Amino acid sequence: MFPDLPLEARQAAAKVFRPRRVRRGEVLYRPGDKVDGVYWVREGIFWLEGPGSPDGEEADALGVVGPGGLLGEEALVGEGHRTLGAVALTYAELYFAPKEGLHALLSVHPEVERFLLKALYARLKATEERLWEVRHLSVGQRLARVLLALGREGEVALSHQDLARLVGATRETVTKLLGEWALKGWVELGYRRVEVLDPKALARLAGEL
Repeated sequence: MFPDLPLEARQAAAKVFRPRRVRRGEVLYRPGDKVDGVYWVREGIFWLEGPGSPDGEEADALGVVGPGGLLGEEALVGEGHRTLGAVALTYAELYFAPKEGLHALLSVHPEVERFLLKALYARLKATEERLWEVRHLSVGQRLARVLLALGREGEVALSHQDLARLVGATRETVTKLLGEWALKGWVELGYRRVEVLDPKALARLAGEL
């Protein structure tokens, strides 16, 4: 873990950060939960969400955090309760540092804090990019970008509903687009999966070529 840190800092961090595995759909924490520590994502994808509406409407996905990302940053600044919730979009592996051990670690090894702040900054930039995409790109362009970003090995193991939340669209719209792309030979559809067959076609649509 934390490969960019000096050896002594990595060894100290390994005594504080403990590995944890979570299943797809597992809630890591909810808005308003007491802050107990910070999480660093080794594998998998999480989405951040605000509170659901009073009438039971599903909470909006406010951001996505993948490998190398930071969750639970409130522990770094002394906040008492979570401002957002975090839910596993896929199977995931993390490292968790309880708040007390974290603060002791950071006081001795400030380079660990800089490492975590860089991970938090990367998440902030990704959120800004997502807001820009929602405002300036079509649903098709946003969906193509998500598939390209998540399908680096060819397959995206997400449902149409998951993809719809990620791109800020309805499931029906995403299903229609994927069906059209499947007919063109750009993707292959299966149960909770989309295989990218023609990344260049998606990249052209997304404006990345």
